[in-house]
Amino acid sequence: MPPIQKLSISLSLKYLSKSCLNHRSAIALHNALLKLHYKRKSMKAHDLKIDEIIEFSEGQISLHGRRLVLRDIHATAQLRKDMLDTVGLEHTRRMLTRSGFCWGQADAAAMARIFKWENTIEWLKAGPQMLEIQGITRTVVKACHIDEKNKHFEMKVIWHDSAEAKEHLIEADQTTDTVCWALIGYASGYASYCFKKNIYFIEQKCRGKGDYTCTAVGKDELSWGQEIQPHLKYYEKSEDIHSKIHLLTKELKRKDHELIRQHQRIKQLDNVSQGSFTEVRSESFRGILELAERVARFDSSVLITGPSGSGKEVLARHIHALSLRADESFLAVNCSALSETLLESELFGHKAGSFTGASKDRIGLFEQAQKGTVLLDEIGDVSHSVQLKLLRVLQEKEIMRVGESHIRKIDVRVIAATNRDLSKAIQEGRFREDLYYRLGVIEIEVPALNQRRDDILPLARYFIDKLAKDLKMPDLRLDGTCLDFLIEYHWPGNIRELENVLERAAILSKDEVVLPECLPTSIVHSTYRQPKDKKTILRTLDQVEHDHIQTVLEYTEDNRSKAAQILGINQSTLWRRIKRS
Repeated sequence: MPPIQKLSISLSLKYLSKSCLNHRSAIALHNALLKLHYKRKSMKAHDLKIDEIIEFSEGQISLHGRRLVLRDIHATAQLRKDMLDTVGLEHTRRMLTRSGFCWGQADAAAMARIFKWENTIEWLKAGPQMLEIQGITRTVVKACHIDEKNKHFEMKVIWHDSAEAKEHLIEADQTTDTVCWALIGYASGYASYCFKKNIYFIEQKCRGKGDYTCTAVGKDELSWGQEIQPHLKYYEKSEDIHSKIHLLTKELKRKDHELIRQHQRIKQLDNVSQGSFTEVRSESFRGILELAERVARFDSSVLITGPSGSGKEVLARHIHALSLRADESFLAVNCSALSETLLESELFGHKAGSFTGASKDRIGLFEQAQKGTVLLDEIGDVSHSVQLKLLRVLQEKEIMRVGESHIRKIDVRVIAATNRDLSKAIQEGRFREDLYYRLGVIEIEVPALNQRRDDILPLARYFIDKLAKDLKMPDLRLDGTCLDFLIEYHWPGNIRELENVLERAAILSKDEVVLPECLPTSIVHSTYRQPKDKKTILRTLDQVEHDHIQTVLEYTEDNRSKAAQILGINQSTLWRRIKRS
């Protein structure tokens, strides 16, 4: 698929119903409401920021409750051509102008609903700013005169690189007339809503007819005089649009208040349903989470197995968070990191003088975690002596501190984790079979990251968001050209490796954008991409080189400088190899 050169946003007036709002988007929208309603007291147009007014969620883009739809400019150009061919120029112009008028009124209503403006002029200037935010055009306001007392209005704007003019030129030749009909409608609708009186814009220059920029002038109907008469037919029934926008605004305000009232309940539900995990897409891991959630409410011991870095401790914390012990302590110990004596002391505690360095009595983790949960990480590495004591903990719910003969009762839940094959360890005599069965009342195997590839991108985006906060890089984002590299890499270090790779990439990024050149060469030049058929296997080295160069050029959208960086060669060498192939 060729890269999309430019996108324009088509606005739909269907607001988000309660059923459409997922927990995350509802909370995000609520936070935006609080921020916008209570922190902003006197707005100016240049203060508008896309992340404060437009919310992106799965399958939804919304402007403060009003749904937006992202469209390709080539598709809208084709639609425009089909309309011209089907219904003719006059009807097409009327439909697009009325559509733009409705769009402009809806944006003006949204700006009034969200912000308290310094004055009417700033509210008006927010319209051009919204067009820029939505990728339609860059607007310069050359003149603006408002006499609210006498209801006189006049404004002149210049539109640079109008998407609508480009749409027309994609499918048609230059014309002798102006073509930015939806933009004219938008400007007229926006200003009419702000001024509470019909304002009409007329385009005087247009790129669609060969001018360098598009220029339009807006005035109230009285100020235009007879000059506006030929244009009024394109705005027929505009009063109906105004009443619809008014009703929509009232309904959205009501929904805003509903969202605020529901915030606390939604937040609680979100915490329970999401737990410790970001979005999960893979069926295999969803099954694991469902099992973990069923197990969580019981006190049975759980054994979590899986490779290093796959998220075993995170899963253990998730089980604890969903359990009846969630309000009590969760304590974890890495059993392989301590010697036998220190591990016993760490788990069971010790009496002063029981071994060298034990200068005073110490409480162990099992006592510290009373009523809570203890995670025994890397349980496969503990000695036989410690295994025997752990068996007593599981069977009798009691411990004895090192150097003591006094038995102490405990009430803890035990979760164990290991990356070792305990069945093999039992056969080799390195692990007690009875302890294995006590620990593994429920056994959960966490797959390696390369076995749940659908989760790589959600995890990557989660880590990017986390790093943006931790590294104080608020604009940090993952460029789309990195995605295939992340998905296709084998990830031998699993989730831990992914997190570390993205932290490195964030630190090396320019302008807080993570590009392929920020990733380790082992990922960019990964050999994990498996051949699909025999023809792929039997390619010559020249063919392999040619195909790889073309792949990198596609990822960089034919940016040869970036491609040369990724390939590790200079641009001259890249040019010669392209020419040779």
